[in-house]
Amino acid sequence: MDSKRTTDTTSLYAAYPHLSRIDDMWGTAQCRKLLLELLSDSRDGARKGFEPEHASTIFRLLNEHDEKFDHLDNPDTITWWQDNPSGKAGPR
Repeated sequence: MDSKRTTDTTSLYAAYPHLSRIDDMWGTAQCRKLLLELLSDSRDGARKGFEPEHASTIFRLLNEHDEKFDHLDNPDTITWWQDNPSGKAGPR
């Protein structure tokens, strides 16, 4: 299985250059955790959120990551609700 990322992140990284760290983290549990955190409200509603185009890219990255690294998507890894004690809705 090819572990290289195929989702186009050009626009996402142009708008949010600091998110290019996703490439360095790709294939790790920490990358999956970051992608889930980006899709969750961790600021009690104060977070503006991403434009739909960028949110869609992050969601595609999460899906691709889970497909390629399904061993990281199991009960022993961090899930969005473990780091979201406020109970806010996570990715949908």
